[in-house]
Amino acid sequence: MRADRGTLSAAPGQQVGSFLRLVVPGAALIAVTFGLARYGYGLLLPEMQSEVGISSHTAGLIASGAYASYLVTNLAVIWLTVRLGPRWPIALAAGLAAAGMTMVASARGPAEAAVGVVVAGAAAGFALPPYADIVDQEAPPSRRPLAWSIISSGTGRGVAVAGPVAVGLGDEWRLAWLTFVVLAVAAGIVATALAPAKVRHEGRARLPQLSWTWFVCPKSRPLLLSSVLIGAGSAVWWTFSVEALRAAGLSAGQARFAYAVCGVAAIVASWSGSVVNRIGLRNSYLASCALLAAALALVALGTSQLVLVLLAALLFGVAYNAVVASQGIWSAQVFARRPSAGLAAVSTALTLGTITGPALAGSAIHTLGYTRTLLAAAVVGGVAAFFCPPSARRREILAKHQCHAAPVRD
Repeated sequence: MRADRGTLSAAPGQQVGSFLRLVVPGAALIAVTFGLARYGYGLLLPEMQSEVGISSHTAGLIASGAYASYLVTNLAVIWLTVRLGPRWPIALAAGLAAAGMTMVASARGPAEAAVGVVVAGAAAGFALPPYADIVDQEAPPSRRPLAWSIISSGTGRGVAVAGPVAVGLGDEWRLAWLTFVVLAVAAGIVATALAPAKVRHEGRARLPQLSWTWFVCPKSRPLLLSSVLIGAGSAVWWTFSVEALRAAGLSAGQARFAYAVCGVAAIVASWSGSVVNRIGLRNSYLASCALLAAALALVALGTSQLVLVLLAALLFGVAYNAVVASQGIWSAQVFARRPSAGLAAVSTALTLGTITGPALAGSAIHTLGYTRTLLAAAVVGGVAAFFCPPSARRREILAKHQCHAAPVRD
Protein backbone atom coordinates (compact mmCIF):
# COMPACT_ATOMS: atom_id res chain seq x y z
CA MET A 1 0.00 0.00 0.00
CA ARG A 2 1.31 3.47 -0.88
CA ALA A 3 2.18 5.83 1.93
CA ASP A 4 -0.37 8.40 0.82
CA ARG A 5 -3.17 5.89 1.21
CA GLY A 6 -2.00 5.12 4.72
CA THR A 7 -1.92 8.82 5.50
CA LEU A 8 -5.44 9.26 4.20
CA SER A 9 -6.75 6.51 6.46
CA ALA A 10 -4.95 7.80 9.55
CA ALA A 11 -6.58 9.82 12.30
CA PRO A 12 -6.64 13.62 11.81
CA GLY A 13 -3.96 14.16 14.46
CA GLN A 14 -1.71 11.59 12.82
CA GLN A 15 -2.29 13.19 9.41
CA VAL A 16 -1.20 16.60 10.73
CA GLY A 17 1.84 15.09 12.42
CA SER A 18 2.89 13.21 9.29
CA PHE A 19 2.38 16.33 7.17
CA LEU A 20 4.55 18.46 9.47
CA ARG A 21 7.19 15.73 9.62
CA LEU A 22 7.35 15.96 5.83
CA VAL A 23 7.26 19.71 5.18
CA VAL A 24 9.15 21.21 8.16
CA PRO A 25 12.55 19.54 7.58
CA GLY A 26 12.12 19.98 3.83
CA ALA A 27 11.44 23.70 4.13
CA ALA A 28 14.33 24.06 6.59
CA LEU A 29 16.79 22.34 4.26
CA ILE A 30 15.70 24.49 1.32
CA ALA A 31 16.00 27.57 3.54
CA VAL A 32 19.66 26.92 4.35
CA THR A 33 20.77 25.61 0.94
CA PHE A 34 18.96 28.19 -1.17
CA GLY A 35 18.14 31.12 1.10
CA LEU A 36 21.50 31.15 2.93
CA ALA A 37 24.15 29.20 0.98
CA ARG A 38 23.00 30.31 -2.46
CA TYR A 39 21.43 33.75 -2.02
CA GLY A 40 23.36 34.91 1.05
CA TYR A 41 26.11 35.90 -1.39
CA GLY A 42 24.04 38.70 -2.91
CA LEU A 43 22.99 39.93 0.52
CA LEU A 44 26.53 40.21 1.90
CA LEU A 45 28.23 41.13 -1.39
CA PRO A 46 28.76 44.90 -0.78
CA GLU A 47 30.82 44.36 2.39
CA MET A 48 32.68 41.43 0.82
CA GLN A 49 33.54 43.56 -2.21
CA SER A 50 35.26 46.25 -0.19
CA GLU A 51 37.24 43.88 2.04
CA VAL A 52 38.02 40.99 -0.30
CA GLY A 53 38.33 43.06 -3.48
CA ILE A 54 35.53 41.85 -5.77
CA SER A 55 34.49 44.02 -8.73
CA SER A 56 30.93 44.02 -10.14
CA HIS A 57 32.11 42.03 -13.16
CA THR A 58 33.88 39.48 -10.95
CA ALA A 59 30.86 39.33 -8.65
CA GLY A 60 28.67 38.35 -11.61
CA LEU A 61 31.13 35.67 -12.72
CA ILE A 62 31.31 34.23 -9.19
CA ALA A 63 27.50 34.08 -9.02
CA SER A 64 27.39 32.35 -12.38
CA GLY A 65 30.03 29.89 -11.14
CA ALA A 66 27.82 29.05 -8.17
CA TYR A 67 24.90 28.39 -10.49
CA ALA A 68 27.14 26.22 -12.69
CA SER A 69 28.11 24.07 -9.70
CA TYR A 70 24.42 23.82 -8.85
CA LEU A 71 23.84 22.56 -12.38
CA VAL A 72 26.43 19.79 -11.96
CA THR A 73 24.98 18.51 -8.68
CA ASN A 74 21.46 18.89 -10.04
CA LEU A 75 22.36 16.40 -12.75
CA ALA A 76 24.16 14.08 -10.33
CA VAL A 77 21.19 14.02 -7.93
CA ILE A 78 19.10 12.09 -10.46
CA TRP A 79 21.40 9.07 -10.33
CA LEU A 80 22.07 9.43 -6.61
CA THR A 81 18.38 9.54 -5.64
CA VAL A 82 17.44 6.62 -7.89
CA ARG A 83 20.31 4.41 -6.72
CA LEU A 84 20.70 5.33 -3.04
CA GLY A 85 17.41 7.00 -2.09
CA PRO A 86 16.77 10.58 -0.92
CA ARG A 87 18.68 10.49 2.37
CA TRP A 88 22.16 10.61 0.78
CA PRO A 89 21.62 13.69 -1.42
CA ILE A 90 19.90 15.48 1.46
CA ALA A 91 22.92 14.85 3.72
CA LEU A 92 25.31 15.96 0.96
CA ALA A 93 23.30 19.14 0.45
CA ALA A 94 23.68 20.18 4.07
CA GLY A 95 27.36 19.20 4.14
CA LEU A 96 28.26 21.19 1.04
CA ALA A 97 26.33 24.21 2.30
CA ALA A 98 28.19 24.22 5.61
CA ALA A 99 31.59 23.61 3.98
CA GLY A 100 31.16 26.27 1.31
CA MET A 101 29.93 28.96 3.69
CA THR A 102 32.83 28.21 6.04
CA MET A 103 35.24 28.81 3.14
CA VAL A 104 33.58 32.12 2.31
CA ALA A 105 33.76 33.23 5.94
CA SER A 106 37.53 32.65 5.98
CA ALA A 107 38.27 34.02 2.47
CA ARG A 108 41.12 36.54 2.14
CA GLY A 109 40.89 37.16 -1.59
CA PRO A 110 38.51 36.85 -4.58
CA ALA A 111 39.72 33.35 -5.52
CA GLU A 112 39.08 31.93 -2.05
CA ALA A 113 35.68 33.60 -1.88
CA ALA A 114 34.82 32.24 -5.32
CA VAL A 115 35.65 28.65 -4.32
CA GLY A 116 33.48 28.93 -1.21
CA VAL A 117 30.54 30.44 -3.10
CA VAL A 118 30.78 27.73 -5.77
CA VAL A 119 30.84 24.91 -3.18
CA ALA A 120 27.93 26.47 -1.27
CA GLY A 121 25.99 26.90 -4.50
CA ALA A 122 26.43 23.21 -5.31
CA ALA A 123 24.49 22.29 -2.15
CA ALA A 124 21.16 23.46 -3.52
CA GLY A 125 21.42 21.03 -6.45
CA PHE A 126 21.19 18.07 -4.08
CA ALA A 127 18.48 19.55 -1.85
CA LEU A 128 15.27 20.00 -3.81
CA PRO A 129 14.75 17.06 -6.27
CA PRO A 130 14.64 14.32 -3.58
CA TYR A 131 11.63 16.00 -2.03
CA ALA A 132 9.66 15.54 -5.25
CA ASP A 133 9.77 11.78 -4.64
CA ILE A 134 9.21 12.19 -0.89
CA VAL A 135 6.11 14.36 -1.40
CA ASP A 136 4.79 11.93 -4.02
CA GLN A 137 5.15 9.05 -1.55
CA GLU A 138 4.31 10.65 1.80
CA ALA A 139 1.64 13.29 1.08
CA PRO A 140 -1.96 12.45 0.15
CA PRO A 141 -2.87 13.68 -3.36
CA SER A 142 -5.10 16.49 -2.08
CA ARG A 143 -2.24 17.94 -0.02
CA ARG A 144 0.61 17.58 -2.46
CA PRO A 145 0.31 21.11 -3.95
CA LEU A 146 0.31 22.61 -0.44
CA ALA A 147 3.20 20.41 0.72
CA TRP A 148 5.24 21.29 -2.32
CA SER A 149 4.56 25.03 -2.09
CA ILE A 150 5.61 25.05 1.60
CA ILE A 151 8.84 23.15 0.92
CA SER A 152 9.85 25.08 -2.19
CA SER A 153 9.15 28.45 -0.55
CA GLY A 154 11.73 27.58 2.08
CA THR A 155 14.05 29.75 -0.03
CA GLY A 156 12.23 32.85 1.13
CA ARG A 157 12.31 31.74 4.73
CA GLY A 158 16.06 31.43 4.50
CA VAL A 159 16.28 34.94 3.08
CA ALA A 160 13.96 36.15 5.85
CA VAL A 161 16.44 34.79 8.40
CA ALA A 162 19.53 36.00 6.53
CA GLY A 163 18.32 39.62 6.32
CA PRO A 164 17.96 40.28 10.07
CA VAL A 165 21.22 38.42 10.77
CA ALA A 166 23.04 40.66 8.29
CA VAL A 167 21.39 43.80 9.66
CA GLY A 168 22.19 42.86 13.26
CA LEU A 169 25.83 42.05 12.56
CA GLY A 170 26.41 45.09 10.34
CA ASP A 171 29.86 44.96 8.72
CA GLU A 172 30.70 41.63 10.40
CA TRP A 173 29.92 39.64 7.27
CA ARG A 174 32.25 36.79 8.25
CA LEU A 175 30.32 36.24 11.46
CA ALA A 176 27.09 36.28 9.44
CA TRP A 177 28.40 33.46 7.24
CA LEU A 178 29.43 31.44 10.30
CA THR A 179 25.94 31.91 11.75
CA PHE A 180 24.56 30.50 8.51
CA VAL A 181 26.90 27.51 8.89
CA VAL A 182 25.46 26.65 12.29
CA LEU A 183 21.92 26.81 10.90
CA ALA A 184 22.90 24.61 7.94
CA VAL A 185 24.35 21.93 10.21
CA ALA A 186 21.26 21.90 12.44
CA ALA A 187 18.80 21.75 9.54
CA GLY A 188 20.88 19.10 7.80
CA ILE A 189 20.91 16.78 10.80
CA VAL A 190 17.12 16.97 11.21
CA ALA A 191 16.33 16.65 7.49
CA THR A 192 18.67 13.68 7.05
CA ALA A 193 17.31 11.88 10.10
CA LEU A 194 13.67 12.26 9.01
CA ALA A 195 14.16 11.51 5.30
CA PRO A 196 13.19 8.01 4.16
CA ALA A 197 16.12 5.80 3.20
CA LYS A 198 14.32 4.66 0.06
CA VAL A 199 11.33 5.82 -1.97
CA ARG A 200 9.00 3.14 -3.30
CA HIS A 201 7.91 3.33 -6.95
CA GLU A 202 4.89 1.31 -8.00
CA GLY A 203 5.44 -0.56 -11.20
CA ARG A 204 9.17 0.10 -11.23
CA ALA A 205 9.66 -2.03 -14.36
CA ARG A 206 7.60 0.49 -16.27
CA LEU A 207 9.63 3.51 -15.20
CA PRO A 208 10.97 5.43 -18.20
CA GLN A 209 14.56 5.41 -19.33
CA LEU A 210 16.21 8.71 -18.40
CA SER A 211 16.75 9.71 -22.01
CA TRP A 212 16.68 13.04 -23.84
CA THR A 213 13.32 12.20 -25.43
CA TRP A 214 11.77 11.65 -22.01
CA PHE A 215 13.06 14.92 -20.55
CA VAL A 216 12.33 17.13 -23.58
CA CYS A 217 9.05 16.54 -25.38
CA PRO A 218 5.93 18.58 -26.29
CA LYS A 219 4.62 18.15 -22.74
CA SER A 220 7.75 19.45 -21.04
CA ARG A 221 9.06 22.03 -23.52
CA PRO A 222 7.03 25.05 -22.28
CA LEU A 223 7.88 24.19 -18.68
CA LEU A 224 11.61 24.01 -19.41
CA LEU A 225 11.63 27.23 -21.44
CA SER A 226 9.75 29.11 -18.73
CA SER A 227 12.26 27.84 -16.17
CA VAL A 228 15.18 29.23 -18.18
CA LEU A 229 13.53 32.66 -18.43
CA ILE A 230 12.48 32.82 -14.77
CA GLY A 231 15.99 31.81 -13.75
CA ALA A 232 17.63 34.52 -15.86
CA GLY A 233 15.33 37.32 -14.70
CA SER A 234 15.21 36.45 -11.00
CA ALA A 235 18.97 35.88 -10.68
CA VAL A 236 19.56 39.58 -11.37
CA TRP A 237 17.52 40.43 -8.26
CA TRP A 238 19.22 37.86 -6.05
CA THR A 239 22.72 38.92 -7.10
CA PHE A 240 22.54 42.69 -7.56
CA SER A 241 19.47 44.09 -5.77
CA VAL A 242 21.30 45.03 -2.56
CA GLU A 243 24.17 46.54 -4.56
CA ALA A 244 21.70 48.51 -6.72
CA LEU A 245 19.88 49.88 -3.69
CA ARG A 246 23.17 50.93 -2.09
CA ALA A 247 24.24 52.64 -5.30
CA ALA A 248 20.92 54.54 -5.40
CA GLY A 249 21.58 56.05 -1.98
CA LEU A 250 19.88 53.71 0.48
CA SER A 251 21.81 52.73 3.58
CA ALA A 252 23.19 49.24 4.13
CA GLY A 253 20.53 48.59 6.77
CA GLN A 254 17.70 49.72 4.49
CA ALA A 255 18.94 47.59 1.60
CA ARG A 256 19.25 44.52 3.79
CA PHE A 257 15.86 45.16 5.35
CA ALA A 258 14.34 45.14 1.86
CA TYR A 259 16.07 41.82 1.21
CA ALA A 260 14.58 40.44 4.41
CA VAL A 261 11.10 41.68 3.44
CA CYS A 262 11.47 39.70 0.24
CA GLY A 263 12.10 36.60 2.32
CA VAL A 264 9.23 37.19 4.73
CA ALA A 265 6.91 37.48 1.73
CA ALA A 266 7.63 33.81 1.04
CA ILE A 267 5.33 32.97 3.94
CA VAL A 268 2.48 34.17 1.75
CA ALA A 269 3.77 32.08 -1.14
CA SER A 270 3.73 29.00 1.08
CA TRP A 271 -0.02 28.88 0.53
CA SER A 272 0.23 29.14 -3.26
CA GLY A 273 -0.64 25.44 -3.43
CA SER A 274 -4.08 26.30 -2.05
CA VAL A 275 -4.39 29.04 -4.67
CA VAL A 276 -3.58 26.51 -7.38
CA ASN A 277 -6.40 24.30 -6.11
CA ARG A 278 -8.80 27.26 -6.30
CA ILE A 279 -7.94 29.05 -9.56
CA GLY A 280 -5.98 26.38 -11.41
CA LEU A 281 -2.31 25.94 -12.21
CA ARG A 282 -2.39 27.97 -15.43
CA ASN A 283 -3.95 31.08 -13.85
CA SER A 284 -1.71 30.84 -10.79
CA TYR A 285 1.40 30.65 -12.96
CA LEU A 286 0.37 33.60 -15.16
CA ALA A 287 -0.37 35.77 -12.12
CA SER A 288 3.00 34.89 -10.57
CA CYS A 289 4.90 35.81 -13.75
CA ALA A 290 3.08 39.14 -13.97
CA LEU A 291 3.89 39.97 -10.34
CA LEU A 292 7.53 38.97 -10.82
CA ALA A 293 7.94 41.28 -13.82
CA ALA A 294 6.15 44.11 -12.00
CA ALA A 295 8.41 43.73 -8.95
CA LEU A 296 11.59 43.93 -11.03
CA ALA A 297 10.31 46.95 -12.91
CA LEU A 298 9.26 48.68 -9.70
CA VAL A 299 12.62 48.22 -7.99
CA ALA A 300 14.34 49.44 -11.17
CA LEU A 301 12.35 52.67 -11.23
CA GLY A 302 12.19 53.29 -7.48
CA THR A 303 15.58 52.23 -6.12
CA SER A 304 15.96 55.48 -4.16
CA GLN A 305 12.46 55.41 -2.64
CA LEU A 306 12.35 53.08 0.35
CA VAL A 307 8.55 52.65 0.27
CA LEU A 308 8.60 51.58 -3.39
CA VAL A 309 11.58 49.34 -2.76
CA LEU A 310 9.82 47.56 0.09
CA LEU A 311 6.71 47.11 -2.04
CA ALA A 312 8.86 45.68 -4.85
CA ALA A 313 10.59 43.34 -2.39
CA LEU A 314 7.24 42.14 -1.08
CA LEU A 315 5.92 41.50 -4.59
CA PHE A 316 9.10 39.76 -5.69
CA GLY A 317 9.17 37.50 -2.63
CA VAL A 318 5.58 36.38 -3.19
CA ALA A 319 5.91 36.08 -6.97
CA TYR A 320 9.23 34.26 -7.13
CA ASN A 321 8.30 31.62 -4.58
CA ALA A 322 4.83 31.21 -6.09
CA VAL A 323 6.15 30.73 -9.62
CA VAL A 324 8.76 28.20 -8.43
CA ALA A 325 6.03 26.33 -6.55
CA SER A 326 3.83 26.40 -9.66
CA GLN A 327 6.67 24.99 -11.74
CA GLY A 328 7.16 22.22 -9.17
CA ILE A 329 3.47 21.29 -9.30
CA TRP A 330 3.53 21.51 -13.08
CA SER A 331 6.63 19.30 -13.17
CA ALA A 332 4.91 16.65 -11.04
CA GLN A 333 2.16 16.49 -13.67
CA VAL A 334 4.49 16.37 -16.66
CA PHE A 335 7.00 13.94 -15.14
CA ALA A 336 4.55 11.96 -13.01
CA ARG A 337 6.32 8.64 -13.50
CA ARG A 338 9.57 9.83 -11.95
CA PRO A 339 9.07 13.13 -10.08
CA SER A 340 12.61 13.62 -8.77
CA ALA A 341 14.21 13.20 -12.20
CA GLY A 342 11.66 15.55 -13.77
CA LEU A 343 12.19 18.19 -11.12
CA ALA A 344 15.94 17.91 -11.62
CA ALA A 345 15.36 18.66 -15.31
CA VAL A 346 13.30 21.73 -14.40
CA SER A 347 15.94 22.88 -11.92
CA THR A 348 18.59 22.39 -14.60
CA ALA A 349 16.66 24.61 -16.98
CA LEU A 350 16.23 27.20 -14.22
CA THR A 351 19.96 27.06 -13.62
CA LEU A 352 20.81 27.63 -17.27
CA GLY A 353 18.98 30.92 -16.88
CA THR A 354 20.63 31.77 -13.58
CA ILE A 355 24.10 31.09 -15.02
CA THR A 356 23.65 33.57 -17.86
CA GLY A 357 21.64 36.18 -15.91
CA PRO A 358 24.28 37.39 -13.40
CA ALA A 359 27.16 37.23 -15.89
CA LEU A 360 25.29 39.32 -18.48
CA ALA A 361 23.90 41.68 -15.83
CA GLY A 362 27.34 42.22 -14.29
CA SER A 363 28.64 43.41 -17.66
CA ALA A 364 25.47 45.36 -18.51
CA ILE A 365 25.62 47.36 -15.28
CA HIS A 366 28.83 49.04 -16.47
CA THR A 367 27.26 50.27 -19.70
CA LEU A 368 23.53 50.49 -19.00
CA GLY A 369 23.41 51.09 -15.25
CA TYR A 370 21.30 49.36 -12.64
CA THR A 371 17.93 50.76 -13.77
CA ARG A 372 18.07 49.53 -17.36
CA THR A 373 19.58 46.21 -16.33
CA LEU A 374 16.76 45.56 -13.86
CA LEU A 375 14.18 46.62 -16.46
CA ALA A 376 15.69 44.11 -18.88
CA ALA A 377 15.33 41.44 -16.20
CA ALA A 378 11.67 42.44 -15.81
CA VAL A 379 11.10 41.94 -19.55
CA VAL A 380 12.68 38.49 -19.37
CA GLY A 381 10.41 37.54 -16.48
CA GLY A 382 7.36 38.81 -18.36
CA VAL A 383 8.19 36.78 -21.46
CA ALA A 384 8.08 33.63 -19.33
CA ALA A 385 4.30 34.06 -19.11
CA PHE A 386 4.03 33.06 -22.77
CA PHE A 387 5.33 29.59 -21.84
CA CYS A 388 2.61 28.67 -19.39
CA PRO A 389 0.78 25.49 -18.36
CA PRO A 390 -1.51 24.26 -21.16
CA SER A 391 -5.16 25.14 -21.49
CA ALA A 392 -7.82 22.43 -21.21
CA ARG A 393 -7.91 22.00 -24.99
CA ARG A 394 -4.14 21.80 -25.22
CA ARG A 395 -4.06 19.23 -22.42
CA GLU A 396 -6.37 16.99 -24.45
CA ILE A 397 -3.96 17.15 -27.37
CA LEU A 398 -0.89 16.53 -25.21
CA ALA A 399 -2.58 13.59 -23.48
CA LYS A 400 -2.35 11.68 -26.76
CA HIS A 401 1.40 12.21 -26.97
CA GLN A 402 3.57 9.34 -25.80
CA CYS A 403 7.22 9.98 -25.01
CA HIS A 404 9.39 7.37 -26.68
CA ALA A 405 11.59 5.89 -23.97
CA ALA A 406 12.56 2.33 -23.12
CA PRO A 407 11.79 0.86 -19.69
CA VAL A 408 14.48 0.90 -17.03
CA ARG A 409 16.33 -2.38 -16.64
CA ASP A 410 16.63 -3.85 -13.15
